[in-house]
Amino acid sequence: MKRLKIAIPYDGDLFAGLEWLLEAIEWAYGDTYFTIDTDVIKLVEVKFRESPEKVIERLRALHQVRDVRAFPRNGMHLLYIRASLEPQREQADRLFELQKKGLVIFESGTFVGGESILSVLCEEELLGEVVRTFREAYGARVISVEEAEPESSPLSKLTKRQAEVLFLAYMSGYFDEPRKVTLRELAEMLNLSPSTVKEHLRKGLKRLLDETLK
Repeated sequence: MKRLKIAIPYDGDLFAGLEWLLEAIEWAYGDTYFTIDTDVIKLVEVKFRESPEKVIERLRALHQVRDVRAFPRNGMHLLYIRASLEPQREQADRLFELQKKGLVIFESGTFVGGESILSVLCEEELLGEVVRTFREAYGARVISVEEAEPESSPLSKLTKRQAEVLFLAYMSGYFDEPRKVTLRELAEMLNLSPSTVKEHLRKGLKRLLDETLK
């Protein structure tokens, strides 16, 4: 197995028309994103210059945005955005085709110095094709390539919904101390009731423990 770090430059066309958003935000902290199925989840703590409601309304009007929420946090907000990859359907399809050929996992992503830095885990025989696809589709450059020990993920034992709930809970800071999001806020992100989310968390965690401790 190989683990790659890949840098993708910002696409001016992709972010065209969002200049107003930069003007509406005084500062942002802790920017992170990850994927669930064909959607991108973005979480960032922000301080708005103008009414959060107006910003949320404009974001929701964007055709690629599936959901957006802003949760108050001591004078700032935790901004949650779920967007579809449809605007970059052709590039996304090439990545999904790669995943059909073997193990290709997009582990994490961060924004650094005008670039999106991705960590990608893949089978060694797919390394060349993964690099070529990212270069051709996104103009990416390779930062590093290293060996990675293959592991059997306990997440594979979860249902699709359990994995989604647990993954989002972990990435959004639900398990942190103190918690960064509440159960109710997590339920809003997932469009589920708090009791349903709590049940998915309980059953999902039990399955993970069963796989880990058996």
